[in-house]
Amino acid sequence: MSDIFYNNSKAAVQRLAKNSYGANKRRNTFVVLALALTAFMITSVFSLGFSYFDTFQLQQIRLMGTTADVAITNLTEEQVEQLEKSDLIDVLGINQRLGSVDTSMLSDALLGLSWIDEKEWEVHRLPTVSNVQGNYPRKENEIMLPAWVLSQMGISDPQIGMSITLSYQIGNSLHYEIKDFSLSGFYTDYSAQRTGNQGSVYVSKSFAEETRAALNGGVNAMVTFADRNNVKKNCIKLENKINFTQEQTFEIVPSAQADSATIIPAIGLIILFVVISGYLLIYNILYISISKDIRFYGQLKTIGGTKRQIKRIVRWQVMKTSSIGIPLGLAAGAMISLVIVPVTMEMMYSNKASLGTKISFSPFIFVGTIFFALFTAFIGSMKPAKIAGNISPIAALGYIETDIITYAKRKKRHVKLSRMAFQNIFRNRKSAILSYTSLFLGLNLFLVSSGLLSSLSPENFVSQWGEGDFLLTFSIAENENLITTEMLNEIKQINGIENIHVTYSAFPQTTMDVIYDNEVFGNYIDSLNGKSGIDFSDQERLKAYTENFYSGVYGLDLMYIDELNETLEQPIDVTAFENGEIVLLVEMVDAEGKPIFQPGQEITVIGENGEHTFRVAAACLDADFQSSRGKGRGTAPDLYISQNALSFLSSECKIFRIAFDTADSSQDEQILLKLQSITSSSPKIDIQSRYEKREEMGGYILTLRVLAIGLSCVFLLIGIMNFTNTMMVSVDTRKHEFAILESIGMTKKQIKTVLLYEGGYYWLISFVLLITLGTGIYIPLYRSFKQVVSYASFSYPVLPLLIVAGGVFVVCLVVPIITFNSVWKKSVVERLRDN
Repeated sequence: MSDIFYNNSKAAVQRLAKNSYGANKRRNTFVVLALALTAFMITSVFSLGFSYFDTFQLQQIRLMGTTADVAITNLTEEQVEQLEKSDLIDVLGINQRLGSVDTSMLSDALLGLSWIDEKEWEVHRLPTVSNVQGNYPRKENEIMLPAWVLSQMGISDPQIGMSITLSYQIGNSLHYEIKDFSLSGFYTDYSAQRTGNQGSVYVSKSFAEETRAALNGGVNAMVTFADRNNVKKNCIKLENKINFTQEQTFEIVPSAQADSATIIPAIGLIILFVVISGYLLIYNILYISISKDIRFYGQLKTIGGTKRQIKRIVRWQVMKTSSIGIPLGLAAGAMISLVIVPVTMEMMYSNKASLGTKISFSPFIFVGTIFFALFTAFIGSMKPAKIAGNISPIAALGYIETDIITYAKRKKRHVKLSRMAFQNIFRNRKSAILSYTSLFLGLNLFLVSSGLLSSLSPENFVSQWGEGDFLLTFSIAENENLITTEMLNEIKQINGIENIHVTYSAFPQTTMDVIYDNEVFGNYIDSLNGKSGIDFSDQERLKAYTENFYSGVYGLDLMYIDELNETLEQPIDVTAFENGEIVLLVEMVDAEGKPIFQPGQEITVIGENGEHTFRVAAACLDADFQSSRGKGRGTAPDLYISQNALSFLSSECKIFRIAFDTADSSQDEQILLKLQSITSSSPKIDIQSRYEKREEMGGYILTLRVLAIGLSCVFLLIGIMNFTNTMMVSVDTRKHEFAILESIGMTKKQIKTVLLYEGGYYWLISFVLLITLGTGIYIPLYRSFKQVVSYASFSYPVLPLLIVAGGVFVVCLVVPIITFNSVWKKSVVERLRDN
């Protein structure tokens, strides 16, 4: 036998490893499953986490419209040269606002005429847009426009090279020129969602030079710092190095630091849980399994096996199981990444779906998973392999991987079976701690995933959507009176509807001129300065803006005021509102959180019949009031007055928005069909309903719940597998001890009672940890989740936990008994000899 090891060492070791591997099918199944589950968890969770990060960053830069860190206004040529030489700056882009475009013929747009250099377009702007067609203007008569602007112009199918006529003014001039431009390119712009449809018409450098605009007027630098971790500190360093004037400002591009600061650690903690769970699972199973085989390795040493050869046998078996388990886990993880993760991202960002999502299917995730699983597998096998290699053959034959407890030391005559069981589970403290930790993590991941998913419901989502159960509106750009009085009367006749709210607008012109008063609008102008290319440091530009001051004016029925009064300590005077004395504004605050407008301030509107002055109400409408489709904007804030007041300002009004609730949600589908029938003659009317939103969200949530249940079961299975393997090996390694106890009078029933107590203690301690420490982990994770999914409502999954508790309790009791029965088949004498 020694010749086999000496003369053909490599082939003999490999053949022995294969035979040993084939004789341990149960252990191999556990290890393969452990590796597969670990690989599956890591790939799926990392894919979801990376997809969230990528989507978060994508939506952030799309909303901001730039990847730059800060904008510096009103630069001179000398300052530009100094910035280009600064080692603090990585990318410097130039943005020159040349003037503005006449948007009086558009429904809802404020457009600046701008030129940006090549670096600004390619580095700072291009990553924030999508569906780019054509290229940036090169010739003097070329322009580039956002697709939403072309849509407002009535161009639904833009073509490169088509002629577009614009009326524009240059610099501080109040004179508008008309010019035919050639469309060189267009793109999908997302920043208009944040700025209220403020955007830019890009022109070529030759056009900018042709206008002879002064370089020190309207020139901004968009800066990306080399060190992006401390933007404010870098701005201070620049101010110390370069001589800026007081009129020049540093506008730091805002970012959702608060959101990322809460959700990123939460996802990181979940990923850490998964990694630790996978590590514990692989390590514990391999550690216990290989320790169990130490006697076998000792026998190999008696026939000439060396320490090196035994380690090679262990490594071969680890590689064999890894080559099966890891690819299985990667395949399952890939399927989750390609199918389930996109649905999950749509769900998480349902309120920002128009900004797009990004699915991360990085090969680094899979490569990292392979290395992690292999590393863990070898770490788990390293120590027992070392013990097996170093132990003497005689010691290996009597090796027991537990601490022996002598019950005879007890003073009491009888040892309680419950106390004996409690001591048994901590005989091998390392294995017990690993098992408890793994079972706790599996249970806690189940608590977190099922708890977060149960906090979602279609009802929670739709309750935060819109003004009512149904909403009818249309684009304010439409020059028709699409929602007629006849339609409104038919809608009122529908059975089961209530709380009808109607919003009116002037017809055909929605906006009206507003007289600028600096005491009233000064704070509002300050809040706009430096945003979306608006720069009021030049007094002429400020004057031109305030002289072109107008608002979107809307008439509300008294139902809105009655509902608002229910929330106020000092209600609005309904009679004064109805008589046209009061105007309502949406809530607006400055950078310090102070209200921009004060109650009692007067706003004068110029209507068809002359001027009319309103007093600002003591209460405000919600900041997102009527923020869905169909809302026009002006250079001044939108004004909400009574229908009577609107009739005084405009000789003709139109219904442009109807919202109402339903008494019984079970009738929503029938009501939707009736609305579609009533408005069938006007396909441009947009019908929005909580019913449709609820049905759509219900599909998302159902998919996510199936995913959560599946992942929760996987997490839970990891802990149960660790416990099962620990318990089975513990019983198997103590079969000689049980035989001794039996030989001195302990009955089979008593031994089973001890094992039942042991399983019960595993269950009890694990669930005590779950209810205390696990709940302490779940609550902050829910708070972070709430930051992303605002409509989540706290839910503690009591029923799922009770079901899981019952299932785990049964497993904890059944596994040790089944294992013991398999050992009990031999006689006492045989088990005493089997040492």
